[in-house]
Amino acid sequence: MASAKKKLSRVQRLACLGLTGAMCTTPTNAVEALICLPPLEIVVQSEARSAAHHLWSLGGWSYLHPNQGHSTILMWSQQSDPIFNMAVDVIRPAFNFEPKYRVTMLAREDWTKGTGTPPVVKGLV
Repeated sequence: MASAKKKLSRVQRLACLGLTGAMCTTPTNAVEALICLPPLEIVVQSEARSAAHHLWSLGGWSYLHPNQGHSTILMWSQQSDPIFNMAVDVIRPAFNFEPKYRVTMLAREDWTKGTGTPPVVKGLV
């Protein structure tokens, strides 16, 4: 974790220095504050908390080991902020792929002779 954090902060520092044109001796926190960029560690933590809460609210979270691994993110979120314990109003998407229309294909002869007319239906023809 420490090596990943170090690599990500190095990349963010290079991006900040490139954006601002600051000297390479400028502290990282100062450059981040200058362009209103939060520290990458805080961004990653907030995304992890948000994803964990989203999975929990949809019923996709299992508590196999509540104090280990990724479950600690959700447990910490629920203990630190009471808003994460609230019920959420989430509707699962339902897909209905049955068409609400019918396509009638007539032959060219039927159209030119006028023998085949489309059936009379309510709605658009």
